[in-house]
Amino acid sequence: MNDCLANIRRAVSGMSANERKLAEFILNNAPLLRDYSSQQLAEAVGVSQSSVVKFSQKLGYRGYPALKLAVSEELARGTAQVDISQIPSSSPVEGSGGTVFEELAQTKADVVRSIAELNSEKALLEVVRTIEQANRIQFIAAGGYSLVVKDFVLKLMIMGKSVVAESDPFVQRANLASMRRGDVLFALSVSGQNAHVNELAEAAKEAGLTIVSLTKYDVNPLSLMADHSLFTFDDRAAAQFGGGAPHIVARVALQHLIDALYMVLSSRDTHGRELLILSQRAVENL
Repeated sequence: MNDCLANIRRAVSGMSANERKLAEFILNNAPLLRDYSSQQLAEAVGVSQSSVVKFSQKLGYRGYPALKLAVSEELARGTAQVDISQIPSSSPVEGSGGTVFEELAQTKADVVRSIAELNSEKALLEVVRTIEQANRIQFIAAGGYSLVVKDFVLKLMIMGKSVVAESDPFVQRANLASMRRGDVLFALSVSGQNAHVNELAEAAKEAGLTIVSLTKYDVNPLSLMADHSLFTFDDRAAAQFGGGAPHIVARVALQHLIDALYMVLSSRDTHGRELLILSQRAVENL
């Protein structure tokens, strides 16, 4: 559904009184919607939470999170779309110079803003506190995003955290079996439907572990299981930013979110930050 806000405007005249309240609030406060849960939106408008869900479904979405994502994507497209007709046909190197770099820089800037719309600062801080309080943390990642996660894992290890990040399924299961209540499973699956990742998350839930998920912004099995959820883009959502390379956009989004976690963690942990500095100096002297 490409024009969520336009569709809402067109449908207002045929809506019930409660639906019209929701529609008018969303149309007048679209940039603020990212900070509202379904319950908060219901309270702000003066309707029931079930009315919010039904309103979202009536518009063709699976639920309120999908509606909120559609609004966020539409707001992002308002500044992020690339006008292909304006791209020079000559080689960027031979042309005016800097065109490719400027387009990429603009796309990355738009991605960074959109990630902030999908993840509230409150949610980010909750994940930071969870990591700080964890006895042990196991990271599991589906797909090619494990390389981005490994850099974060290394930084956490240097800061003195007990972290496990193995790609072998057998080792993952063995590590999980030794974890106890108070430990954390940090699970990354952009689709939120990877069978192996979700199986481990289910086992972690049964064992009383805290689960942090990182998925696309949608209703999916992994985020529903998680105690704390962070959101990024899948390739389909990333394609909304133009540029012809959605995998780059998706990677930038994930990296920015991981960097935000690290920045807050290091700012709150003086000793850990000192250990990182010592490690960096040791590497520079090699």
